[in-house]
Amino acid sequence: MAPLSSQEHAPALWRCKGGAFSWEERANEHIGPLLGLPELPVVVFSGYVPQPGDPRVPLMELFSAAKWAPLLRHAQGRPFAWVDDCIPPRLVRRSVLRTDRLLLPVDPAQGLQREHVDRLLHRPPSRVRLNPWAC
Repeated sequence: MAPLSSQEHAPALWRCKGGAFSWEERANEHIGPLLGLPELPVVVFSGYVPQPGDPRVPLMELFSAAKWAPLLRHAQGRPFAWVDDCIPPRLVRRSVLRTDRLLLPVDPAQGLQREHVDRLLHRPPSRVRLNPWAC
């Protein structure tokens, strides 16, 4: 499996319309140019202040799930994909039946692979949910 680290994969990544990087603004400086991507919107995680209505996260997952509320707020009910090396397994399990969001863990030792992009392109998140009762 070859990591996605060159411009040959940029068109596939662009079609995924991703832009929420933990790198925040630095993603547009460092990642985008390497992949030939235009400047993308940024979700700010650092310094996020919890707001009323944020999803409840168990105490033991507060640190690992710190990106969850900012991502949900940024998505504002729109379908989204979260590709990261630090997604709490509980959130992945709870989102499996939802077609409006895709949580796709990446092994940090291997990085983003072609299979991840293929998964995003083959069945991207959509507004229709399989199970309307899933959280």
